[in-house]
Amino acid sequence: MPITTEFNGEFITAKMSGVITVPDLLALADKVAEFEAQLPVTPHRIADLSEGTVNDYNCVELNAFAAKRRTARLKNQVKSAIVAGDAVQYGFARMYQTLNDHPDIRIEVFQSEAPALAWLRE
Repeated sequence: MPITTEFNGEFITAKMSGVITVPDLLALADKVAEFEAQLPVTPHRIADLSEGTVNDYNCVELNAFAAKRRTARLKNQVKSAIVAGDAVQYGFARMYQTLNDHPDIRIEVFQSEAPALAWLRE
């Protein structure tokens, strides 16, 4: 499976490996929504793209993923950290950041996990 998702007691974590497709991203959005619905407080989250390969998504495809998150009903404001290891992943993450204008989700993009986790814990 190219994306593993879990709640580790502190954050929702998504680790990506291999080629990540749009259906994979849509399944990720559904899984995150399941965690959000089950927990009394909506947790912060971290998505690590560094081991994954993002395909040539166009804006329409990526917007379908962002739309699922834009319409999420959250219990509180959350931070969403994205770890992008290379320039293509960074561009993908920034495009998603721009498309997801949910008022209760603050998205930041990082080059490695340590600063992302530090930001989530601030």
